[in-house]
Amino acid sequence: MATSRWHSAMDNPINWSLRVGRVFDIDIRLHLLFLIWGVLQILEDMSAASRAGAGWAGVIGWGAGVTLTLFLCVLLHEFGHCFAARRVGGEADQILLWPLGGLASVSPPHRPRAHFITTIWGPLVNVAIFGAAGLVLAIRAGSFSALPLNPFHPFVPLAPIGPYDTLTRVLLLVFGINYLLTLFNLLLPFYPMDGGRLLHAWLWKRHGYRTATLTATFVGMVGAVGFGVVALMTGNLMLVGLAFFGYLTCYQQRQMAKEYAAENDLGYDFSRGFRAFESDRDTAVRPGFFKRRRAARLAKALVREREEAEARDREFDRILAKISREGMGSLSGRERKFLESETQRRKV
Repeated sequence: MATSRWHSAMDNPINWSLRVGRVFDIDIRLHLLFLIWGVLQILEDMSAASRAGAGWAGVIGWGAGVTLTLFLCVLLHEFGHCFAARRVGGEADQILLWPLGGLASVSPPHRPRAHFITTIWGPLVNVAIFGAAGLVLAIRAGSFSALPLNPFHPFVPLAPIGPYDTLTRVLLLVFGINYLLTLFNLLLPFYPMDGGRLLHAWLWKRHGYRTATLTATFVGMVGAVGFGVVALMTGNLMLVGLAFFGYLTCYQQRQMAKEYAAENDLGYDFSRGFRAFESDRDTAVRPGFFKRRRAARLAKALVREREEAEARDREFDRILAKISREGMGSLSGRERKFLESETQRRKV
């Protein structure tokens, strides 16, 4: 039984991770590829140091510091998502860190505002960090021209600064990493980047959940292809991987939205959670990370949609009863607005 679960986990690369801690009831997992990437970065720095005739000790120390700083900044970004999800009444229980960034397992309430708040607080954490680092840099240099605002050179000040000591290098590193994380997450319009999720939340409020999902995933797939072409032209394999992962995630979300529309209830018993996707003979095999997240979120979304629909029906009946007893003039502004929107919705 345990062997079967282990092989199932190893079949899905997203599960190749180690639990490194638990903070605020949130499991922190580190993907093996993150460790491999960190080692490769240090080896690359050592090779460059050898060619330049420099010592290895300082290079290894600085390389490890860069990797650790990236780890902490991405972790704080994901904690921003988790705490925001809990703040709006949702749940958060796991963070996975890997070379392409982080994945927070969160389930905010099934409302566009809750999803928007949950999403935006990740980048806002990075904004706060690079804002603080930038302020210290500007104070030390006596000018905001000391800030490395060029996204193509995020660790190089716009103008020469002094003193260029260890503290300055650390501040430039912290500023650059968080500046890039903010730009990547907000400007890339595809899942699982925050830009794609913010676009979805914005469209959801105006056009409904399904239309927002189809539109956001289409924009995301096109954006991922374009970003992938640029990444190939620059020869950055890491960005190519990010583009491929973004396209695949958008495609999966789009297919799920289409299946939901086609089958209404998807043909699954969501009271069983992710196990509704398993056949009776496969119930001993644990599904992968993404499959469990999708099933759990869909189950919660369906339950919340039913509860919200029932609440709307009760309010609609109450307002009709009030009109019958006291007339149309007895309605408040909020009740009139609800009656108009609900009547319009039922006509669609």
